Amino acid sequence: MTTPEPVPGSTDIRHEPAALRDGLARMATSVSVVTAEVDGRRHGFTANSVVSVSADPPLVAICLASTAECHEAFTRARTVAVNVLADGQEQLSRVFATRGADKFDAAPFTAGDLGAPVLPGAAVALEGTVHSRHRAGDHTMILFDVAYVRIGRSAPLVYQERRFHRLDAA
Repeated sequence: MTTPEPVPGSTDIRHEPAALRDGLARMATSVSVVTAEVDGRRHGFTANSVVSVSADPPLVAICLASTAECHEAFTRARTVAVNVLADGQEQLSRVFATRGADKFDAAPFTAGDLGAPVLPGAAVALEGTVHSRHRAGDHTMILFDVAYVRIGRSAPLVYQERRFHRLDAA
């Protein structure tokens, strides 16, 4: 069996690994702060790797780098909240992406229905229980069963091409 020739314009990431990150940066995504409370202490991180998996049962997946400061806490968390940030909450995204930052002083989080910290003013907040965890390369994928949804009034914060963007009103 012969190896097919690459399509003109494609980049072999074995030779140029940065091309993958550049390609993925073209994808527009919402920006979320994922939170949990473990042993009475709140933990959180900024994520753009949040995806709906199933409607029945209602499963959502989040991915967390194995090197993240809060990784160990999220391997033990029973409940989590995905707080989809609203347009204008860029600074909160930066705080939760900063190692060592005093993250929960940046905004007034409240305890959700299951106990995970929920952000009032988020575009959407999903809260649920951890269904399973899976090692996926240099990340841990956490599947959770969504139990509660809070829909805010603001448009979501969007990230694409390594910049925040504003959605046009419909």
